[in-house]
This record gives sequence, structure tokens and C-alpha cells, in this order.
Amino acid sequence: MPKRATTDHGEIIHFAGRHRLFPVAKRDDRKQVRLAAREEVREDELRVGWQDYFRPFIDRGLVFLYDETGGQAVTRAEADAALAAGPAGPAGAASTEPT
Repeated sequence: MPKRATTDHGEIIHFAGRHRLFPVAKRDDRKQVRLAAREEVREDELRVGWQDYFRPFIDRGLVFLYDETGGQAVTRAEADAALAAGPAGPAGAASTEPT
């Protein structure tokens, strides 16, 4: 599955459900949000509701960039750059066509 970018809340919630993830935020800064599995929650984070998770998307114009391995909230510019870069090759190197 190639990378995709979305702002659709339902699509993000379904992605999280398929990967058994839920929204968490930093205890001291609720604007720093991410999706995490139960065993990935850090001591300085707490579980939050979807409304709290999506607030930074609305306030800062974030998009959710994802593929089959995971996803993250990024700016539109970061998403556009990642989508333009195409798929990663071995060891995360950018793929190139042979000349």
C-alpha cells in the first residue's frame, strides 16, 4: 500500500481500530498528540478522546500520513513531500529507477 494522506476523521479512526491504536497526548501539552498501542504509551502521556486528538488537526491544519506499517500527524507540506518522494527502497533509502 502506498502512502496516503487524509484529513477524514472516520478514515483515521478506522485506521487506528485496524491497528489497535488509540489517541494519546503529552500530560503537559495536550496539543502534542499521536496514536499508540497499549504497550507504547509513555509515562508522560495519557489517553485522550478523539475530540482532543483531532483538535490540533483543525487548529494547525495537520493531515494524517499513513501506509500499512503506521501513520502520523504531519503538516500538509510534510505530507506532500513524503508523497512526492515515492516509496522507500532497501534500508529506507529513496527508490530510484535504473538508468
